[in-house]
Amino acid sequence: MAKVTVLMPTYNVAPWVEEAIRSVLRQTYRDFELLVVDDASTDNTLEVVRTIDDPRIRIASFPNNVGLSENLNRGIDLIETEYFARMDGDDIALPHWLQSEIDYLDAHPEVGVCGGGGQRFGTSQSLIRFPEQHDDIAANMLFECTIIVPTVRMSVVREHGLRYRKDAFPAEDYRFWADCLRVTRLHNIPDTLFRYRMHPTQICTSRREEQQDKVSKVRLFMFEWLSTEFSPEEKDYFTGQFMSKEISSRKDYKQRWRFAKNMIERNRSINHFEEESLHRQLKRHLTLTLQSTIVQHYFNGGYTPPRYVTYLFSGLAWRTGWHYEIRFLLKSILFKRA
Repeated sequence: MAKVTVLMPTYNVAPWVEEAIRSVLRQTYRDFELLVVDDASTDNTLEVVRTIDDPRIRIASFPNNVGLSENLNRGIDLIETEYFARMDGDDIALPHWLQSEIDYLDAHPEVGVCGGGGQRFGTSQSLIRFPEQHDDIAANMLFECTIIVPTVRMSVVREHGLRYRKDAFPAEDYRFWADCLRVTRLHNIPDTLFRYRMHPTQICTSRREEQQDKVSKVRLFMFEWLSTEFSPEEKDYFTGQFMSKEISSRKDYKQRWRFAKNMIERNRSINHFEEESLHRQLKRHLTLTLQSTIVQHYFNGGYTPPRYVTYLFSGLAWRTGWHYEIRFLLKSILFKRA
């Protein structure tokens, strides 16, 4: 029996699935099986998969479409290996993906989930990097899904009955890792381990509004883990204004910082989050939100001295940290384009 199962759920990914599969077959780590679980695709996804001749490929196809969450659960039910690694049928794994994550898990038995970094390509391009250590991952999970294409210890999944939640779709991964966080330790390898394809038909593009609603629910799930004593008004503020990507005024900024300090204080009663990590991730969130607001409102279209002067009198100047502020100043002196 193999040591790890690469779980690849598929649904209408015929244009990309062969490239995804071949990227798995090229892994430097060899002791794996690839389990393709097809959710009643209506294109020729299955035909493409069946043309690839490799004994490590196992195909499970079903006549009824149940959606991504339940399709992942069907796959988990078929896994008998020590680990499973999660990958979609339209992405590309780099050759050292499995080796990196399995080596780490083998060396750290207290860790149940190990992910890594990635690179978006296609309709948009950018690096994907998340905190490396467990405490920072936990705190950052208040804001976003902080684990991608990970390898998971199956003993953790079985012992705690972990399942993908249908009601969390299309933020099912975020909720699954939030559930994992409550029962095991997480880690991220700070290397690019995969390429994440961006295209118009993927869920994060085609169902963006629905996904944001479900993301908000997972954030609330994490927020309630921090403390059981938050009022309904505080919960609404956290998922609404505190998470807003725009800071309206100096007063708004100060209010958010007061709320962040209240979160740190409330956390001390249960201590699910390490305090320094929580403070660090809250500061990072507010700094990035403020920096984005400043660029959008004061330097949209370019950096010029008059715009910089307007920004200086906004009440928000010199609150993002010296590296951002020096950058705003130098770009304005040099008349840099936005």
